Amino acid sequence: MSASCCGTKKQKLNGNYSANGHCSGEGGSNGTAMNGHNGYLTNGHGNDVGHSPMGAQMPEMCFYCFEVLYRELNNLEEPRTPSFTNDPFPLFVTWKIGKDRRLRGCIGTFSAMRLHSGLREYAITSALKDSRFSPITRDEIQRLTVSVSILQGFEEARGYLDWTLGTHGIRIEFYNERGSKRTATYLPQVATEQGFWMRKS
Repeated sequence: MSASCCGTKKQKLNGNYSANGHCSGEGGSNGTAMNGHNGYLTNGHGNDVGHSPMGAQMPEMCFYCFEVLYRELNNLEEPRTPSFTNDPFPLFVTWKIGKDRRLRGCIGTFSAMRLHSGLREYAITSALKDSRFSPITRDEIQRLTVSVSILQGFEEARGYLDWTLGTHGIRIEFYNERGSKRTATYLPQVATEQGFWMRKS
């Protein structure tokens, strides 16, 4: 099951077990080069990365997503198997572009997937198949930023304010006036990035 992020359940995504990392195709004085593809690690901040067992592996996961997309757009063979854990987790891959980091694509799954194949699949899917955007092109690579969100610790919320801003994500399911089921997801970092408070979220 795949889902787009940054939309509007009863479940909260417990950030105590989620991790998020960012890396960018933009150059930066504090960056570390990524395989000669002009990718630079600009930060590793996110939701409890320092407290997460995934925290130290997040930069490599982000670099791997860049490597996968670069090779896909240049018709090259898939990258080597990465060294980070291959345990199964729900995951999302988010692409942003430009200095203002406008959303360029975000798709993931709430079904646990092995990280190697899951990140490979969703790095491409979120970049090329997010129906809200045209597919990312080779010309955009150097202006992209990617973040990887690894999700754990789902819990049922007792009410719409039963979550912590900047710690929990939100997964919402509801039926509209026509009886059609609607679902949407806010990853843990979305509300704070957008300047939302709890009621607005």
